[in-house]
Amino acid sequence: MNIYLRLLSELKPHWKLLAGSLGFSVVMAIMEMVPAALTRPLIDEAIYGKNEQLLWQLSLALLVALVVRTVCHYTRMIFTGKLAHKVLYQVRTQLYEHLQKLSLSFYGSKRTGQIMSRVTNDVAVFEQFIVEGIRESLINGLRVVIIFGILFSANPKLTLLTLIPTIPLIWATRAFQKRIGASYRTMRRRLADMNSILSDTIGGIRVVQIFGQEEYEAQKFRAKSREFAAAGNSTQFLQSLFFPSVALAFGVGQVIVWLVGGREVLDGRLSPGELVMFSGYVAQFYAPVQTLAQSANLYANTSASAERIYEILDTQPDIRSKEEAKPIPQMHGKIEMENVQFGYDSGEPALENINLTVEPGQMIGLVGPSGSGKSTLVQLISRFYDAKSGAVKIDGHDIRDLDLKDLRSHISVVPQEPYLFHGTVRDNIAYGRPDASFEEVLSAAQSANAHDFIMKMPDAYDTHVGERGTKLSGGQRQRIAIARAILDDPKILILDEATSAVDTESEVLIQGALENLMHNRTTLAIPHRLSTVKNADKLVVLEAGKIVEEGTHAQLMEREDGLYRRLVEMQTQIGKEEN
Repeated sequence: MNIYLRLLSELKPHWKLLAGSLGFSVVMAIMEMVPAALTRPLIDEAIYGKNEQLLWQLSLALLVALVVRTVCHYTRMIFTGKLAHKVLYQVRTQLYEHLQKLSLSFYGSKRTGQIMSRVTNDVAVFEQFIVEGIRESLINGLRVVIIFGILFSANPKLTLLTLIPTIPLIWATRAFQKRIGASYRTMRRRLADMNSILSDTIGGIRVVQIFGQEEYEAQKFRAKSREFAAAGNSTQFLQSLFFPSVALAFGVGQVIVWLVGGREVLDGRLSPGELVMFSGYVAQFYAPVQTLAQSANLYANTSASAERIYEILDTQPDIRSKEEAKPIPQMHGKIEMENVQFGYDSGEPALENINLTVEPGQMIGLVGPSGSGKSTLVQLISRFYDAKSGAVKIDGHDIRDLDLKDLRSHISVVPQEPYLFHGTVRDNIAYGRPDASFEEVLSAAQSANAHDFIMKMPDAYDTHVGERGTKLSGGQRQRIAIARAILDDPKILILDEATSAVDTESEVLIQGALENLMHNRTTLAIPHRLSTVKNADKLVVLEAGKIVEEGTHAQLMEREDGLYRRLVEMQTQIGKEEN
């Protein structure tokens, strides 16, 4: 579908506002033609004819036309403003909601700043298109047709002469629109790059400052700013060539009208009033033609932004529910992986021939060296990715046949670095259950060993945690994340190195919280310290994407050349050296 047709389809739900805006614009355009229409009788009949009564009548008519035009202008702006804000709200929320549904693979290929630029900057361009583009195109097109009819009926010869400047203008406009469109696309990309650097730097400002890389980041930003400025200069250069040329062409047209029309007045074939009236209409004819030519700039800018927006809206999530997908009637928490193969876009296999069964309520430890596939395995269970072959099943159901939202409602993850949202402690604990009562939030915090430190904060549970929880320590953030998982009450729990970023004292409190959390739940734990999973019902050891060992801690420690035993001995030796 043509990009402009898609843009116009966004207006369909608000057709009443659009009709009101265009209706008042039409009346306004008609009122703007009244002064030129009254010029001939004003000069030839009222002034030269010395008819004072007619002078008063025509002056009153001009005044009425001016008042009506002003009222229509005001009302049209109200309608157009409401229309623009409604459409911007509609497109921006539609884009944001669609982003929530896209798979992790999409976010792996896009930078945060680039996505933000499309939601904010690109959508904002729509406002000018709605406020000016649509109205100006329709109304000015109507003006051109009506005024041309009036001119042609008044003086065909002069009318045809006024068209001379429009012939090269049509070719110039097409060439300009093509080149300016490419220039605007470049500007959009450069702006997105700037936003990406800004997002990265602000998000990682502690790292920037601790390594003293302020100047390095500033240089990167300056480089992108220069690229954006260069793209802007290119756009400005094209505009500076095109717009004055349009004005020149129409100025030449006016000269032709006065030259030819003036000779006809001298020869007595045209009255002075008729020439002034004709000249006024010519000015009104050229004005909308010039505006339509200049609209090429706005349309090119809008097209560049719309392409970037619809690129996202047309992107379908890799992971989504089937139409016939159904929720699990009653979740027990049994997990089965049958001959699972998986690889990322690089083509290298991340998991090979994975066969694993976890019974309801079991606690399984996933261990292995870095890059062995532990985190990938648990992401398949949450269905952030789908297996390339084989099947992941929960309670005997292939998870690809289950309703995705229902599936994830039974799974909670406590990650290595928990993400807290800007808001209060209570908001973050109740994130998965916004309708939870304060008593439920309190109980979850107590089970997570978080209640005591929360109560010491200035506003207790109403204390704002800062962006990403920056006002809290690592251990405090982790316990709030655990409280969030406890309140969510999942059947399946995934712990991804949940104690890796905390001190020893915090780890003791977190381990106690995790024991409360794991009770009567199927748990898959990726440990930071192997000692934290030695009491697991089963340990699964991965290496290079394959399961190489399974068993309890005692069974695996009996294998003299086993990978698990070697990892335990290495970690024990490191612990001794640290002490």
